Amino acid sequence: MPLLAIVLLLTTLMKCGFPQTALYQHQVQNRLQQTISIGPCRIVLNPQCPDPDVTFFMYSADHPENPEPIYIATHVRGTNLEKTSFDPQKSSKVIIHGYNSNMFLSALTELRKEYLKKNDYNIFVIDWSPLNQSPCYPAAVWNARHVGTCVAQLIDRIKDMGAEDIHVIGFSLGAHITNYLSLALRPYILPRITGLDPALPGYITVNRDQKLDKSDAQYVDVYHTNAFMQGKAEESGHVDFYFNGGSVQPGCWGTDNFFSCNHHRAPLYYAESINSDTGFYGWRCTSYFDFLAGRCPTNEIQVKLGESTKKDVFGTYMVITAPSPPFAVGHYNITFGSKLQKPSEIVNNMPINYQQPISNMVGIEKYEQDIVMPSTIEEDELFNEVLNENFPDAFIGMQKSSPDNDLA
Repeated sequence: MPLLAIVLLLTTLMKCGFPQTALYQHQVQNRLQQTISIGPCRIVLNPQCPDPDVTFFMYSADHPENPEPIYIATHVRGTNLEKTSFDPQKSSKVIIHGYNSNMFLSALTELRKEYLKKNDYNIFVIDWSPLNQSPCYPAAVWNARHVGTCVAQLIDRIKDMGAEDIHVIGFSLGAHITNYLSLALRPYILPRITGLDPALPGYITVNRDQKLDKSDAQYVDVYHTNAFMQGKAEESGHVDFYFNGGSVQPGCWGTDNFFSCNHHRAPLYYAESINSDTGFYGWRCTSYFDFLAGRCPTNEIQVKLGESTKKDVFGTYMVITAPSPPFAVGHYNITFGSKLQKPSEIVNNMPINYQQPISNMVGIEKYEQDIVMPSTIEEDELFNEVLNENFPDAFIGMQKSSPDNDLA
């Protein structure tokens, strides 16, 4: 079934008065969920949580490689949390993958492993792969609302057991799912959401209740690596970090999966930040578009970013990395950016130790084999198609259907 037919089907459902409010209820009415299947595409109607297509697993120090399945219900007595290694006194991390992938996406696997190297966390991973298969990106966008509602139910249950330190991390389309789960949790507000290169297609003109923004948590930090392509360019959090100009990452040129290489650097940079002694640092900029206009030279206002980002850091920051791991380069010597420069000049004029060629990096072949190549299967095929065609106006209208049209 071609993409256009799926888009038209979803548009028809909207015109027939499909109840949007049901998508935001995580204490749903007792009714059967309906799912339309068109080839590999699944479209959820009358959504109900728990949903067998949205599953939860938990990693911990006791289960670092073989996660425990987590069963969720509308009340904590219906869950199996008390029979697992879940400890509400520990920090809880909730990781949500994006389109055409699953919980084993290698870039996010690195994230989970780095966390367990640092501390014993409750690491919940969400798998909603049955609802996001290629070539069904419009259906995946539609289903994202429902997935967010079901993840909110998980968070409600761990809150019932006393969890307070809850950090939700979403990659690509998963970053916008964090918005939907925050809506379902209201009036409760999550302590922190981290968005890793939030997806661009389908989220260009939507209002703030349909995409990740800083109202979704007490603190929202966002990391951009493929702006204007697979990822959004606009500032989306309390703080936004743009790596290597924001769109194209060093070391990705000439690869077979150029777009995904850039896109997947966001979770890889973030994973490295968890245990990096060198650290990633960004310099302050008035806005990303001021940077694109050449009005943001490097300066002394530099902050450490990633997992250890302090919650009193706000605004827009530009970051430079090495082309391959270890990506972090630490503090910048501000002399190479002391005058107004175009973005390309800032990157090209980096000190020589920042321009280390990929061929000289220790272990680069193993890194490409174990991390980069498995991680680039997620979006390339359909995203290339989506980026080369215009969605019908009707699909954009479906995304704008909320009565609150306050564009963010």
